[in-house]
Amino acid sequence: MPWPTPPTSASPSIRADRAARRELRRAVDDLDEVRRANGRIAPLSRWWWTACALVLTAAVVVAGFGVAAWIRASNSWTDADFTAVATDLVAELLSPDQAAPQRVQTVLDDATGAFYDEFAQSADAYTAFVRRSGTAASASIDGAAIVTRTTDSAVVLVAATVAYQHTGQAVADRAFRLRLAVADDSGRLKVAAVQYLP
Repeated sequence: MPWPTPPTSASPSIRADRAARRELRRAVDDLDEVRRANGRIAPLSRWWWTACALVLTAAVVVAGFGVAAWIRASNSWTDADFTAVATDLVAELLSPDQAAPQRVQTVLDDATGAFYDEFAQSADAYTAFVRRSGTAASASIDGAAIVTRTTDSAVVLVAATVAYQHTGQAVADRAFRLRLAVADDSGRLKVAAVQYLP
């Protein structure tokens, strides 16, 4: 079945209807111009105000997401934060001094979790041993690197060399490698675990 061919010319009633619509549009436009000239209607149409409101709403939403991302980023920890906490604790831990018993409290202040529990139980014995042996040592950090990391925790490897002084006699330096778990504890980074590596 062939497709019907469209009429080559519109019927007189269709032409009359189109002409009437054109005339009506012109009349409405003329009326709007007169009203605008007399100040009875706003110069901008309703769709323009709707478009402006949508654009403004979108801008506020995008700005809100940007501010939220900025706040989240400013509250996160950097690699330098994790390594600084780890190296500071290793320096304190590997630098016993009978004249500075407060170092034990410094280590406890920077500890949390299982490491805190273990070190707190042996803190008195550690202090007594250092006093009894007359040991003094100075640790220097050779290097530190992050092994794994999340937003609020990291595993840090630290290499340190310890120079000992034992009752006035120099003792050979020793090299240590340690693996530390550093975690956020109520908004502050602390060491949660320490492991000596061979």
